[in-house]
Amino acid sequence: MSVKSSLVPGFAKFFDPSAPATNAALKAVTSVGAGDYQIFNNVLVDTGSAILWVGAQERYDAGPYTRKINQTFSVGYGTGGVNGTAYLDRVTIGEATVSSQIIGNQSYLTGFSLVEPIDGIFGLGPSGSNGGEVSGYNTTPTFVENLVSEGSIDEPVFGIYVSALSQDGIPEGLGEITFGGVDDSRIQGEINWIPQNEPYNFHWEFNASSLVWGGEVVVDGSIYARTDTGVLGIAIPFDAFFTIFDSVPGATIDETSALTGYLVFPSNLTAENLPSLGVGIGNLTFDIPASDYIVPTALYSALNISDDQTHTWIASGGPDMYDLGQKFLEHAYSAYDMDRHLVGFAHLA
Repeated sequence: MSVKSSLVPGFAKFFDPSAPATNAALKAVTSVGAGDYQIFNNVLVDTGSAILWVGAQERYDAGPYTRKINQTFSVGYGTGGVNGTAYLDRVTIGEATVSSQIIGNQSYLTGFSLVEPIDGIFGLGPSGSNGGEVSGYNTTPTFVENLVSEGSIDEPVFGIYVSALSQDGIPEGLGEITFGGVDDSRIQGEINWIPQNEPYNFHWEFNASSLVWGGEVVVDGSIYARTDTGVLGIAIPFDAFFTIFDSVPGATIDETSALTGYLVFPSNLTAENLPSLGVGIGNLTFDIPASDYIVPTALYSALNISDDQTHTWIASGGPDMYDLGQKFLEHAYSAYDMDRHLVGFAHLA
């Protein structure tokens, strides 16, 4: 049994609120039904955390299914933090409903300027990865785990398809979260399942196998990696980042825009004369053409980019790490198995 939920890129109000469509590239969101028959839109889908909270835009009001538990919640993220009051409530996401889900109502939020406005975060991290984030509990079950315990799905498995983005920065169709399995219509071939790295209650971490830049293998061998729908760019190992940097005359690192730390190429280098970036995972390679790792110029004002250089979604992930965010996941179907501790990937159909 599987249940699907719509996932759409959201419209972010950032540096240029008069052009909200230009910010559709900066986050992926879903809608959450909870509280007093409320629908919270712009809820960020985040596989890097495991708490569900709402109320950043529309106030959360207790409804007929809401139960007070006299507890608080607090979550720190790489880009900010949130705290507030925790409740038990009936929660609906797409076609899936949990009758008794811990949900946070935010009272204080900081950060997240790149993706604002958001009305909450839907955490899809591994089981047990939210330790200490709700007072009175060691850990709390995620929405997916509760779907299993309440009998709505058979296994704590879910798949994510993030819709593609045009070169003009416009989303092409709808994405999708599938609860309880994967959507075979979205993929070519089979899911390539990779063992999740320990500790299992941390992140969706695994080992990637290679990185290719313009036909040159710049990473060859097992390297720590994670996927995170709540992260924007494609972060690659430090040495590979600087191999690419050194191979392109005139390359710089962004120091002034919302993409600080990301790779920038001279303006004469475009999608027509830059090579593809190939990320190897298991026995699959995901080729990302230059047209897709280059930031669309339509998004420059939203990202506070004021020059005419060729900005990219490529960043450094640290000494030996990939952090494969939304811009990678626009090119790969990803799947997550909480019980078997597996992360899966497939080419898109």
